[in-house]
Amino acid sequence: MKLTKSAMFALSVFTLFGFSAIAYFILSFSEEVKYFEMFVQGNLLESIPAGLGFGAFGAFIGILLLKLPALKETSTFYANFFKGLELDWADILFYSFCAGVGEEILFRGALQPLLGLWLTAIIFVILHGYITSRDWRKSIYGIFLIFISAGFGYLVVYFDIYAAMAAHFIFDVIMFLKIRKDSESLVSESY
Repeated sequence: MKLTKSAMFALSVFTLFGFSAIAYFILSFSEEVKYFEMFVQGNLLESIPAGLGFGAFGAFIGILLLKLPALKETSTFYANFFKGLELDWADILFYSFCAGVGEEILFRGALQPLLGLWLTAIIFVILHGYITSRDWRKSIYGIFLIFISAGFGYLVVYFDIYAAMAAHFIFDVIMFLKIRKDSESLVSESY
């Protein structure tokens, strides 16, 4: 499967607006949890830096894990998946923003209060395809991502949804930069 920039753009826009709409729809059936209540903010001067710090720390641990010999194949899989996409800074920031906001509204804002923190984290990672019976290496990385996803959930519990959005955003930015570097290496190795 070849991923194109237009497909990534469409997926990102759907993630931002479609996931927000799905969250609104789900919460329209809830008496306990109201959609707009998730946007009540704590202290943004604390929550945003806490989220950025957690997301950056998680991404750097993820990069270290992907450098392990056992997970090299997983790292190469994602580099191949994005190979030829030629992601620039605007792309990386846009994709990361859409995922950070849209996915956190749906998963942490709507599903977590209904399903619980850990079940939501597991569902989040399964839906991203990181837990699979066909590739134990990807599943090992998926287990790590369950803890990262749960960390996003704890940021909502102890701060607010903006902390989780910031963490998710910076995690994705750093991982996209790694994927871009790995993809460029694959392209240069093929010459």
